[in-house]
Amino acid sequence: MNGTIIFYNLDNGSGLILSEDKKKYKFDIQMWDDFDYMPAIGLKVSFKINDETVTNINKYQDDIIVLEEPKQSSAPTSVEDAARMILQTGIFALSDEDTLDKLDVDSYSAKSVPNGFIEATMNKFFASLHETVDKYKDYQLQSDEEELDYFKMKRFLFTAYNNLLEIDISLADGSLTQTYRNIQDINSIHDIYKKSFIYPKIAFSTIFLKHTRYKEAKRRLEKNISEMASIKSNLSVMESDIKYKLEKLGQLDKDDERFMPLTKSIRHIKRIYVDAIDRVGTLREENEALVPITDEYFELFFEEFTKKFESSYEKNIKSLIGILDSMAFLFDRLMWEKASSSNIITKHFKDAGIDYPYSSLTFLRYYLKTLNKSKLTKENKELFDLLEYLEKRSKRDKK
Repeated sequence: MNGTIIFYNLDNGSGLILSEDKKKYKFDIQMWDDFDYMPAIGLKVSFKINDETVTNINKYQDDIIVLEEPKQSSAPTSVEDAARMILQTGIFALSDEDTLDKLDVDSYSAKSVPNGFIEATMNKFFASLHETVDKYKDYQLQSDEEELDYFKMKRFLFTAYNNLLEIDISLADGSLTQTYRNIQDINSIHDIYKKSFIYPKIAFSTIFLKHTRYKEAKRRLEKNISEMASIKSNLSVMESDIKYKLEKLGQLDKDDERFMPLTKSIRHIKRIYVDAIDRVGTLREENEALVPITDEYFELFFEEFTKKFESSYEKNIKSLIGILDSMAFLFDRLMWEKASSSNIITKHFKDAGIDYPYSSLTFLRYYLKTLNKSKLTKENKELFDLLEYLEKRSKRDKK
């Protein structure tokens, strides 16, 4: 019968074959008779059924398999050759992109980073912020009287905007909506830079390390760890296979036609087994060299980067916040000007008892009167702080 392996467990050697007539058959490694291939998901196989038990499983072949001694040229002569042979025999699943080049420690070293590289990567990082400031610099007003603390006002300002839109949707037309979109654009840039400031190790990685060979060293370290785990898990499979074939060999006479092919198969697997162990050793040696290299980047540059980054951030973000404060003032003024000219809104406010002239201060006072002071949320309590800020600002403007 013929079929395809649809499941195989490397740990215990059990598997499942789907036959051509769509029946499923369980098997284990003891029933595997192919000397050149190991079970693998997707492998097409031929097998026999004896009393509902699968036996004599081999990789499917159109022609009769002839077991030959591997040619001398194909025998492994190095760890690299052994790994490639392992790949060809299907024991290890290495990708085509994996390279087995010898580790060049100096090429990954942090000491190869040129002087001034921190400043260069930092200037590149803040370029987007500079572009945003330059794009909206004409909106920035010159006096403190023409600014609102954006981050104090943010939540309430946009809540008021949405409430007014619910009363009169025509406010969404024209300059007010465009100003709203501009503020959102600037705010999103601010949030990106703020996150990098809050998490310095992430900033160090994304701003500085990604432009060095640290990432390559880290990837190679992780690839080595993954490959070692794969090899170690498959070594146990080879051990079981060798043990099984040795037991089978002990049951055969030397004159048996199966004796010599089985002997050659055992030798072949043993060579792969030894070279696989050597490969693990090579990978372990590489990792012992790579770990200090990756640590070296943090030891040499992290502290210097953090200090310079904090200084650059504070200087650059100040300009962005200044524009946000100015635009918050413009948005607030424009919003209440439009609200005051809307017949629908003025009628609604008059019915609600909201005092004229309309402003964030008068609207906030009205809103706070509707709250149950015994059941205030954290956000509502913050609104009383905002009220104090707006009242102080109103008194200052009247002087």
